[in-house]
This record gives sequence, structure tokens and C-alpha cells, in this order.
Amino acid sequence: MRIPRLLFVAVMVLTGNTRAPAADLIDRVMAVVNRQLILLSDVNAAILFQLVPRSEAGDPLASTLDRLVERALILEEVERYQPPEPAPEEIDKRVDAIRQRLGTADALQKALASVGMTDAQLRSHIRDDLRSVTYINQRFGETDPDARDTLIAEWVGSLRRRAEVTVQYLPQQ
Repeated sequence: MRIPRLLFVAVMVLTGNTRAPAADLIDRVMAVVNRQLILLSDVNAAILFQLVPRSEAGDPLASTLDRLVERALILEEVERYQPPEPAPEEIDKRVDAIRQRLGTADALQKALASVGMTDAQLRSHIRDDLRSVTYINQRFGETDPDARDTLIAEWVGSLRRRAEVTVQYLPQQ
């Protein structure tokens, strides 16, 4: 074990390269929600595939990250109550909509690869979103849309206050 290390150091010194090789940034932790990581690749995928709504003003990474934090908190509640599974056709419909926005099936595959996501992971994300919608509809019913939005915002705020959320990303000034 010691000889390969000494050999590496000798080669580095003899070639004049005394600095360690540069590391490529593979991914980055943007936030941690109750020990669940949200990575830069997750944020990029959400932006690329329009998986979460984001505000048009300000930093798109910060806005998308905030939506993903909320999504993680909501999904924890969804898992506790286990709403019914969405119909596979509804998942297919949403994947098809993404494919159409990107142009072709090949473009979708390239986009998935660019953010390190598989088709199965995209489908799982969409499944979870549909389960969240079902849960929220069950919980908040069909009330006045403004009142409903306020109730949901208050509920998500309470989830956030009870959770352990650490955001690592600082928006650009």
C-alpha cells in the first residue's frame, strides 16, 4: 500500500506536477430536508423538465430549490397517509407532455442524461407529484381557491417550521 503512494509522489515530483489533479464537480448539495438531500442535479432537472412552478422574478435556482424543499416536506406527509396510486396513463400523459416540449424522444433521453436522471426516476417524480395532488385535494377539499391557497401555504409553513431544513445555496446578488 505504501509503495504505490510513494511511486505516485515520485512521479508527481519528477514531472514537476506537485499539485493534486483538479477535481471535476459532479454534483452539489443545495439543501437538506430532514436528512434528505436536494442536489444541484435535482434543481437542474426540475428547471429543465418544468417539474415545479417557479417565479419568473429573481434567481431561478433559488426559486426552484424553494419549491423542491416544499415538495420534500409535502412528500413526507404523503408517505404517512398513503393516498391511492395514480393511474399509469396519467404518468404517461405527463411524460409525453415533457417529450413534446423537448421535441423528440431522443431529446428527452439526452436531457435526462444531462442531469443524471433516468426515465424511471422521472416517472417516479411525476408519480409522487400526482400522489401529492391527491393528498392535498383530500386534505383541503374543494373550497374557495384563494382560501385554499392560503390554507395550503400555512400548512406548508408549519411543515417547514417543524422540519430540519438546511439550505446550502446562496442566491446570486
